Amino acid sequence: MTAPDFSRIEAVLFDLDGTLLDTAPDLISALNNALSEAGLSCCPEAEAKPYISGGARAMLSFWLVKILEGKDPQSFPHPNPVSKEHEALFEILLERMLSIYQDNLAHQTQYFEGMETVLDELDRRGIPWGIVTNKLSRFTQPLTEALQLKDRTNCIISGDTTPERKPHPLPLLEGSKRLGRDAHQCLYVGDAARDIEAGQRAGMLTLAAGYGYVDQNEDLESWGADGLLHHPQDLMTWLEHTIQ
Repeated sequence: MTAPDFSRIEAVLFDLDGTLLDTAPDLISALNNALSEAGLSCCPEAEAKPYISGGARAMLSFWLVKILEGKDPQSFPHPNPVSKEHEALFEILLERMLSIYQDNLAHQTQYFEGMETVLDELDRRGIPWGIVTNKLSRFTQPLTEALQLKDRTNCIISGDTTPERKPHPLPLLEGSKRLGRDAHQCLYVGDAARDIEAGQRAGMLTLAAGYGYVDQNEDLESWGADGLLHHPQDLMTWLEHTIQ
């Protein structure tokens, strides 16, 4: 198998949750506050994290299936739809969770350790970078403003920026366009199989963020990424042949 040519990379695109930012504390807090208000048991952080890549619906539905229906939830990305009798409760809790999150989305969220250094180095090398996430712009915009990312990054593609969402390649193609690069000149970094699929379909090289919200039983090799990051700063090793 031919080794991927990282020397052709001229731009980097990142997933947001679980890759660029550690948003888990605020997301799980919103989930548990909504559950607590409804008199339901809270979800342990370790159990919720692997579902964050699927958004609030995935986080909430897996837990309701487990605590209200007594079923063993399927691991992400397999869906865990609630039964018909719990659909109304699910929608009420989902709306409340999102409302709480919108009001508290940057209280505990921070960069993954080492990520700010990586962004500084990309800037030093003159390598443009951007964000492509399935997170809706109603959350992405204020969050990136609070973390002082909005004015620093070259593009932010949210879940409602294009008609399609990952794993469709369109958001990544839009991201590369806004960076002024062809897709094959871009690298995409993400912590979910759908991120790698989207990058591959867009014709980009891909790296799996193994430090992100990945289930401990997940086989990252099966994603087919061009490489694996154990730490954000591992990215610079893969880019050692780019602009110095």
